[in-house]
Parts: sequence; C-alpha cells; structure tokens
Amino acid sequence: MKRLFALLLCLLMVFSLSACAKEDTTVPKGPEFPLQSGDNIHTIAFISDTQRFSEKTFNAVYQSFVDDKDKYNIEYAVHTGDIIQEGNDLDAEFTIAKNAMSKLDGVIPYGVLAGNHDQEYNSDTPFARYASFFGDASYKDCDYFAGSYADCRAHAQLITIGSTDFIFVYISDGPDKGCVTFANEMFAKYSDRVGVLCTHKYLEEDLDLDDMGEYLLKKVVEPNENVKLVLCGHESGAGYTESKVGDRTVLQVMADYQDAHNEGSLMYLQIDEDAGTLTGISYSPIKDNYDGYKDVDTDQFQVKLPW
Repeated sequence: MKRLFALLLCLLMVFSLSACAKEDTTVPKGPEFPLQSGDNIHTIAFISDTQRFSEKTFNAVYQSFVDDKDKYNIEYAVHTGDIIQEGNDLDAEFTIAKNAMSKLDGVIPYGVLAGNHDQEYNSDTPFARYASFFGDASYKDCDYFAGSYADCRAHAQLITIGSTDFIFVYISDGPDKGCVTFANEMFAKYSDRVGVLCTHKYLEEDLDLDDMGEYLLKKVVEPNENVKLVLCGHESGAGYTESKVGDRTVLQVMADYQDAHNEGSLMYLQIDEDAGTLTGISYSPIKDNYDGYKDVDTDQFQVKLPW
C-alpha cells in the first residue's frame, strides 16, 4: 500500500510540473511599453541609418506611417541620416529613398538630414547629390519649412505636436561653422518653441557623448535654453541618456537599428500629455514585433517630458 501511495504521489508531482512548464511557455510576454492609441497620445516616427534597407523595406516602412497615422496619432517623422549605403549607383539609391519618403507628402510632415554615407567625400561638393533629392526644393510646398543653410545642409521646421509647438533643427554630418550659426539663429528666433536638435553623430554605442556630441552640446545645446531634446543615429544601438545643462534636463535619444537583424525596426516616440511622459518604443511595422535589439533593454524606455 505504501509503495502504491508513493507511486501515485510521484505521478501527481510529474503531472503538476508538466502542467506548470506548459503554462509558462505559452504565456506571451509583451513589451514593457507597447504602442498606445488615444486622443492625448502623440507619436513621432524616428528612423535612422536605413542604408541597408531594400526597396521593399523602405516602401513598406514609410507606407506603414501613412497606414497607422490615425491609429497611433503619428504627427511627425524624423530621419537622422545615412539614408543610403553609398554604393555603385547613388542616384538609384537616393531615388528609392525619395520615393518611399514621398508617401508622406501632404499626409505627415517629415524632415531628413545627410549622414556620412549620404555625402560624396571625393567631390568638391559632397552635399550636392543629397541636396538634389532633399534640398530646399523638396520643401517648397511645405508650410512648416522655416529656412535652411546651404541647400539643406542644415534646415529648420516649425511643427506642432499635440498642444506643443516645436522647432526641429536638422544639422547634417560634418557641420561647418555655418551650420552651427544657422542652428543658433533658428533656436534663438523661435525661443518660445521647444527646441529639438536632429543630427547624425552625437552618442557612442554605449550612449555616452562622442566628440561630435560634446561639440554640439557646447556650441548649440547649451546656449539655447529651449533645446530639450536631441535625436541622432550613426552608431549601432538604441536608447537614451540625459545631460544636465544648468537647471535644464536635455534628453538625448539614439535610434540606429542597422545591426538589429530585425527588418524595418525604428523607434516610435510617444508623447502622453496627460501622464507627462515620453516613451521610446522599438517596433518593426514589417515584422509587427517589438524586438529591436533583442539582447538589450535600453531601446524601450519611459521618462518625464523634458519640456
């Protein structure tokens, strides 16, 4: 009888462990910060370093912004450079990118800048080809365009997202003194707006400031009290860091998924005006997943609004 009881007890334990194991493996574990919808949720689609995108991926990603505009209240799109890889046919690569971004024309305001891959360094006019696709002429019908330097080597846009008026200033990679002067003039002219600096190089992979970040922090961010947010790419990785500038907290965000091996990944920045938060969410509209960089958790975050 004792042996039979012991056998029954063992069988019961095996079945119980099996049931628990099965339950654990079937419970889905979603992201800590999933994409939200709501009247007071306002979304910026932040993308960078698309040089490895195929034409199909490029088109699908930008079409998703249009398709999901109402669902997630996507009110603006930012690209911080390295649009193309700088291959054998630059015109073809730029044309693919231009056609994809043009899906947003008249639907969602957007801005873009030149990364290091978007320039021809063996040329006396390294920005000329980039400007032929994304220069002043590309914004001629945009009422949010506030001006530029050197045919959009740097430029500014006036954007309202939710109830907040912003000025976004774009500085392409390798800024000269003219870019810095232009940025300071624009931030000063529109000092009543929340300032956002968009540039290519700014943070290292570990999210510390790189040399360019130190330079732009000193030359552009520090002198302009309305600058509260910096967006960048270049290094493989995604996440945020903060810099204290006097009494001001400046949020600095990188979103470069070129080595994430998750097709079409980008970062959605969701502003929740009721909660007073800014949430960074890695998401692939192609794969419909939040994987981003699967081995880190820095690419999903939520902070207090810095403005």
